[in-house]
Amino acid sequence: MAGLRRLDDGLWVVDHRDFSVGGLRLGTRSTLVRRPVGSLVLVSPGPLAETDLAEIRGLGEVSDVVVPNQLHNLFCVAAAAAFPEAKVYAVPTIRAKQPRLRIDEELGATVPGGLADTFEMLPLEGARRVDERLLFHASTRTLVGVDVAFNIRNATGLLRFAMWLNDGNDKLCMTRLGKSQYLDDHRAAARSVDRACDAFDFDRLVVSHGEVYEGGAREALREAYAFGRG
Repeated sequence: MAGLRRLDDGLWVVDHRDFSVGGLRLGTRSTLVRRPVGSLVLVSPGPLAETDLAEIRGLGEVSDVVVPNQLHNLFCVAAAAAFPEAKVYAVPTIRAKQPRLRIDEELGATVPGGLADTFEMLPLEGARRVDERLLFHASTRTLVGVDVAFNIRNATGLLRFAMWLNDGNDKLCMTRLGKSQYLDDHRAAARSVDRACDAFDFDRLVVSHGEVYEGGAREALREAYAFGRG
């Protein structure tokens, strides 16, 4: 069990490496950010164990839970229950996936006022099946993009074979399956990524599947969407 891992001042992740999708150990990731007022924002909660929750509580009060993507919905109800005093922000399409989720405010085209001291935000356009919001944390130069890309490194066995079929091994990319299943408009998605890269001075990219991309993430993400500019 990995537990909390500090990436920067006021920025932590929990790597859920055993999480499987369709029999593949793709893993997933929860992100935790400290707000200027001292409380914490939990972004895209994964399968948090009691030990994870205890570590998070040890850092301080979780004032906000953010569900920025409709596909990563399996654990948001449990997270909202674990932190009943937290305000829950979620993309509107999550209601159909998780009708039991308590949503205090929907995520629209611009960052909610209650999060504006911590994040800047842009929607990932051309990806209606994902309904993703990209979150930029300026003080750590970090972009949180749940499914904006994959960064699977050093995979073995069935996962390596599956990622080979998807042209997704050992690089930051949108996989072949992701292009066909996540994105409904490649050009719009590429324009949206370019807009985020122009607007946000990020050097680190936190994705859910694979490794956190450290150093040069803005250039790498732009390159990962070159397929949408042809």
